[in-house]
Amino acid sequence: MKKNRLSYSALCAFKKSPNHLLKYWEGKTKVTDAMQFGSIVHKLLLEPDSFNDDYAVFEGARRAGKEWQEFKAANDNKQIIKLSELDDANAIMQNAMNNPIFNKLMQNKVHTEKEVTWNHAGVGFKGFVDLESYVDGKTIVCDIKTTTDAGKRFQRDLLYNDYKMQAAMYLENYDDVDYYIIAIETTSPFNVQVYRLGHNLILQGFAEYKNLVAKYNEWNGEPVGYSDDVIEIEVEEPIFN
Repeated sequence: MKKNRLSYSALCAFKKSPNHLLKYWEGKTKVTDAMQFGSIVHKLLLEPDSFNDDYAVFEGARRAGKEWQEFKAANDNKQIIKLSELDDANAIMQNAMNNPIFNKLMQNKVHTEKEVTWNHAGVGFKGFVDLESYVDGKTIVCDIKTTTDAGKRFQRDLLYNDYKMQAAMYLENYDDVDYYIIAIETTSPFNVQVYRLGHNLILQGFAEYKNLVAKYNEWNGEPVGYSDDVIEIEVEEPIFN
């Protein structure tokens, strides 16, 4: 059934196909290990005081036997993680705080995990801004992304993936702010790079966002996959010397 409220993740699913969105609504989208670990890092950085409310650390050697069963039963309402995962997440968090720009943003934070709601072309939206800071008289909206490569590869991804659309969506709630993405590596040496999204890049994101919402409004809510036609893929004729 078609819904009257979307999120960034839901719109990204719809971009793939309406069938992807339907499965997303059913909760059948796979959560990868990388996504789960990214959530741990987010929690430690942005909501450390409530970390123990959501996570339990199992220090046993293996997830079997009486010790494991008792621990699992005692923490059935929490996500159970390994001690090694917590150690890695803490190392990443500490290294991130050594980045002078990110540290300043955290020291001047106004909100973390701020809920925002808005309407675009008759469709309701809801999202959570990772970090909102006020630095040198300027509001800065920040999104934290965990990645295996925060350098050149991430710069390339910024040009072609949906992060610019997410920026455009969230910035509907603000006037005259900067939008930063903090890319944090999850593998040693845990480098951190802060990116500011430029005006033209955000305009590209807004155009895609506007186009997808228009297509969503046209969609009748029925399952739709990809094209039933054969799609030919070709390149220009090679030149041989």
